[in-house]
Amino acid sequence: MFFVMFLKSETKEVPTFQKISFQEACERTHELEREYRQQEKIASIDFHVLNEENQELYAGTYQLGSHFAMNLLDHIKKQLSQMNLKPQQEAIKQSFLKKLYNEVPYRLHPEAIEFPEKEEAESTLTSGTPSKGGYISKLSHLHQKMIYGGSALSVLLLSIGCWTTVSASQQQSEKITQLEHQVKEKKDLTSLYEKAILGDTEKAIQQLSKEKGNKDLQVNQDVYMSLLLEEKEYKEAVKVGGEQKVEDRLLEKGDVQSLKTFLESFPSSTGTFDVAYLEQRWEDVLSQKGVRMTEKRQRMKGYALLRTGKVEEAKKQVNHLQDERIHQKIKQYEQVQKEIKDLQKQIEEEQQKDPKNESKIQSLTEEKQKKERTLNSI
Repeated sequence: MFFVMFLKSETKEVPTFQKISFQEACERTHELEREYRQQEKIASIDFHVLNEENQELYAGTYQLGSHFAMNLLDHIKKQLSQMNLKPQQEAIKQSFLKKLYNEVPYRLHPEAIEFPEKEEAESTLTSGTPSKGGYISKLSHLHQKMIYGGSALSVLLLSIGCWTTVSASQQQSEKITQLEHQVKEKKDLTSLYEKAILGDTEKAIQQLSKEKGNKDLQVNQDVYMSLLLEEKEYKEAVKVGGEQKVEDRLLEKGDVQSLKTFLESFPSSTGTFDVAYLEQRWEDVLSQKGVRMTEKRQRMKGYALLRTGKVEEAKKQVNHLQDERIHQKIKQYEQVQKEIKDLQKQIEEEQQKDPKNESKIQSLTEEKQKKERTLNSI
């Protein structure tokens, strides 16, 4: 099963920093796409597609109301179709798309629907309850991380509810008792999470510390580690989650000072790489050896290559990644770079003329400077 997490959003009608099913994400984007087209509005939403282990499979930016796609599935399909891949990578892409198609009902497949340009609000092409702003995220940074790391909790609770119903129908009283005990444990944990969200992290840490050896409560461990990181108790966090997991979580937070502090106790080339990237020291990023390369760090290295003008190397670095944003940045960088070269050529040609057209040279020079600023901002 696949999930979606919406991140930065220009609309309040999607649930940011909450993991929802891929089908629900398609339902919502389908409905909002129709509404935004009618209202002639456009809004940008960054999103990640995750698997059940919270591993990132795809990252992109959806433009609501742009008429590019009808929903999230259609968007991903069209973006992937633009990528030139090797046969083996193409096979992986097709497998990924097939799995995405299997996640949603046929009525949401791009081949099954078509939006009229002027569609009535009561159209029956979409289903689901319209968003009324109820999904606006008002969560603290810690709360967002806890929802992300602890999303399996809600899934487990839902599963327990389903299993309890089945068990009751089969009169398996022993199973019901066992599941009721699990529900109680989860409710107790939820109470702890609520205390932490309200600022009482110390009490939550104390309780979770007592339960950290409970192998049945893996979500517990993730949240416990997140709380420790909020309190900057890095050594204890490493005992709970391991050095690599803590390192990855600190990178996700993007807090340079926290990473530097962590490196004082746990030095590594990976951590040095992360700090250099966050501080935009591109040459230092590329000079690091022995870096533990996750997909995120592969994107980071690709971007560092791009910012140092190594466009072809950047392409090779990220060619296999299903991340439309980095591919779009490379295309944009190449385009602007070409425009700068063309302007420089025109300036040189004008300077060789006799008499020179100083006004035109000045205009071309200003345009070139503008393009150079654009290049530096990509």
